Amino acid sequence: MTATPLTHHDILALVAPFSRSGRQVDLPACDRIQRRVVFKPRDRAADAPGLAGLSELLALEKVSQSSYRLTRTLVLSSGLRARLTASGAEPAQLLQQVDAVPAGQHFALGEGFAIARHYALQSEAQAPVLSSAVVQVGDLSLTMTVSPVRSVSADVLLSAPPGQVLDIPQDLLAVLGWAWSPLSATREGWSGKFRLRGTPDQRTRRAEAALDRVATHLAQTLAAPPAEFHDAHWLARWRVVWRRAIPLLTPICILITVLAMPRLAIDDIPGLWTVVYQLPTVLIAISFMTQDLPRFEIPPWPRRASARSWWRQREPDKGPKPG
Repeated sequence: MTATPLTHHDILALVAPFSRSGRQVDLPACDRIQRRVVFKPRDRAADAPGLAGLSELLALEKVSQSSYRLTRTLVLSSGLRARLTASGAEPAQLLQQVDAVPAGQHFALGEGFAIARHYALQSEAQAPVLSSAVVQVGDLSLTMTVSPVRSVSADVLLSAPPGQVLDIPQDLLAVLGWAWSPLSATREGWSGKFRLRGTPDQRTRRAEAALDRVATHLAQTLAAPPAEFHDAHWLARWRVVWRRAIPLLTPICILITVLAMPRLAIDDIPGLWTVVYQLPTVLIAISFMTQDLPRFEIPPWPRRASARSWWRQREPDKGPKPG
């Protein structure tokens, strides 16, 4: 069934609480058929002096007969955007909830990087819940997308500007800890995972801390020649090799254990039988704890990079071969 478009009277009734707060409806930008009310951009620079050229874009959507979604988009002069969404039955209450979230919570600026965080207001959470974020380090963009599912890891994507390719090692982020997976090259860039567990509030706090750390890590790493990455993180890189080898080592250790059991005088050593018997279970558990989906691979050995730059030009597509 097609939703009933908004009438002029409907729009006037919806924007009443927004008008009282100083917002002005942008009638040409409104979409009555899609039941979307758009407000004129509002200068918010005075609310966050550290965020140059901060402005606010506000849009209200009627998603059902008695449900609305309010979206606030904050834009910096650099073009960096951060979004906050709230859903409910009362537009006035949604506006109050959105205005209660300070603009400065969406952004973090540091030496060589900028972070924009997108949040959603959820009834089961005590604070805004992180839905995604973008870390900008020069021409590099890192996007973290947080799944609403409680036990699913966040998706991470490193992307380069058009015409360029980011030439990085697979363990660029994995050296930060076991929560970061090695990266895989895709058509969109380099993709990976960040392990998140717990309640929405716990996942948000952990993701925010991880974003701050990875932003600093990327800014410092990309500011130096590629060869210095190995010099600074050689020990962490070997730990990543060990972690990636666990799924492959698990069946090998199980096979060695089974073959060695008849040769061991297990009965003569108290407790040894229990250790040997539980070893395969422990190895399998560790294998699944290190990553969402264990990959059976021979991890590459870390080496000092010989390239002079983290970037290279993208090769043009040659197209299909003639038949």
